[in-house]
Amino acid sequence: MEMIIDRISRLLKEKNKMAVDLCNALDIQQSTMSTWKSRRRNPPAEYMPTIANFLGVSLDYLLAGKEAPPRKTTTDDEDYFLNLFRDLPEREQWRIVGIIEEAHRRAHESDKYLDAEGKLSV
Repeated sequence: MEMIIDRISRLLKEKNKMAVDLCNALDIQQSTMSTWKSRRRNPPAEYMPTIANFLGVSLDYLLAGKEAPPRKTTTDDEDYFLNLFRDLPEREQWRIVGIIEEAHRRAHESDKYLDAEGKLSV
């Protein structure tokens, strides 16, 4: 299994970046990185976000060597409605968008009469 320090070295080569520039970004001496390599130690956790950013990779990739699977951000009901919507012709999609925007406007129209606690304030 590839160690993080080995992945960092490989990525530096692949991306034509210099170790000295990474050390400057981390505000460490080059000897510190050399010590990590020679002693087969990974950098401390607090450096990982800066290293990932410098190398243009995600923390998941830096730490595990692979990207995390995408997280589902919609409910099953939302997926169902989205699939129905996508199945409509474009003209019908725009008609539905108009209906939703109008419903949203009406639903929030009464908000202007509520105070911070959600109570009616006329």
